[in-house]
Amino acid sequence: MSEEIKKPKKGPDIVDRIWNIFTSLKLVIVLLLILSIVSVLGTVIEQNKLPQEYYSYLSPGTVELFGKLGFLDMYHSWWFISCLALLALNIIACTMDRYPAIIRGMKKKNVVLDDKLEAELTADLTKIKYNLPAEEVEKQAIALAGKDFSVHPLVTEVENTRHLFFETGKYSRLSFLLTHLSILVIFAGAITGSLFGFKGYVNVYEGETISAISAGKNEVKTLNFSVRCNSFNVDFYPNGMPKDYRSDLSVIQDGKEVIRKTIRVNDPLTYQGITFYQSSYGGFPDITFDVMDKNGVLLGSAFTPFRKETAVPGANLTIEVADYQEHFHLPDGSEGGPAIGLNIYSPAAPPEGIWITPGQPGVNHDGTYSFVVKGFNMKKYTGLQVAKDPGVWLVWLGSIMLVVGIMLAFFVSHKKLWIRIRSDEKGKTELTAGGTANKNKHAFASELKRLAKRLQEVS
Repeated sequence: MSEEIKKPKKGPDIVDRIWNIFTSLKLVIVLLLILSIVSVLGTVIEQNKLPQEYYSYLSPGTVELFGKLGFLDMYHSWWFISCLALLALNIIACTMDRYPAIIRGMKKKNVVLDDKLEAELTADLTKIKYNLPAEEVEKQAIALAGKDFSVHPLVTEVENTRHLFFETGKYSRLSFLLTHLSILVIFAGAITGSLFGFKGYVNVYEGETISAISAGKNEVKTLNFSVRCNSFNVDFYPNGMPKDYRSDLSVIQDGKEVIRKTIRVNDPLTYQGITFYQSSYGGFPDITFDVMDKNGVLLGSAFTPFRKETAVPGANLTIEVADYQEHFHLPDGSEGGPAIGLNIYSPAAPPEGIWITPGQPGVNHDGTYSFVVKGFNMKKYTGLQVAKDPGVWLVWLGSIMLVVGIMLAFFVSHKKLWIRIRSDEKGKTELTAGGTANKNKHAFASELKRLAKRLQEVS
């Protein structure tokens, strides 16, 4: 007698384990969670701004740290692209895993209501007997079922029994493929835009013409044309918040103006696939100060360009216009009008900063010097976001596919209806009807009840 040797059960091999990881729901949830958090960070931390704009609200060390971590251009960072690649692989694996079952569900077509299928449909089965010819019952049954199933039935006759098969919404099973494919198309559009497009910012003073922009990481993009800011204007609400700001821009090519447009937020200018969005605005004042000692004696006048240290003639100090606010808010929250932030550097004292309101003298902390605005020249600029995205049409295509896929998934179901007509041993015509749906089964059960009620009224 030979001894049966039990072989140890083999677990999934390494390929199966990797496949299971990429087809798991856990991986999808983790990746979507990471991408959601990163997207929030990308919204809070402005991307691809000029370094001096980050320095206005972040310390140099923080800016350097964020730059190394890729937080200032996170949508082009290796870890963000890796997350997208993992998600794309996950989607492809899930699609390949479920595709055979979906195709089988579409191809499976049992057109005959036999005993086995009848047992499966017991819950929604309707049986009615008529004192009418089978041909008349079939004719009226097709007409009544056609109110909910607007297709011609597939008729099969087996052993003097007629089987009517109705089927609608078969291709709604492809909604799964369509939604997953749409995400891959959107990814393809984003990658195309990332590889072959660019996004940058530029500040243009009124009357100035630019032909290059900063695209981040010290990269400068040279345009095939020039853009001139003819004028910039901004309107404010009574509380000082900007109401509307707009730039009058001209595109210059070969020395000629080819396009002129006033842009606003969400109303950009596009030329040769490059779009100019109204992003921000500001102004840098050049100011002339009269500087006096504590007795009010004029020491000298100094023309002070914005953010440039300037020596004051007749005094052993330098000054710098570090900030300017059009609507300065006082400590009690009230509107204080325009104010100039002035830094004062003296060998005899630590650096100090004061706010000066035009029309009123500003005095340093120990009263040694006072400053009066003698001349004021505001240079306004418009802040433009400049973008070229050749993948935007793929993103639009993917978005449309996604909407269609979601509509199919939520509002269309694969429904099947069987009607069997035969004569019983007493010569009466017996009708049996039942059906199935892959989604929204409660609503489909109501449809079957309405059909059963109509069939019972056949006479």
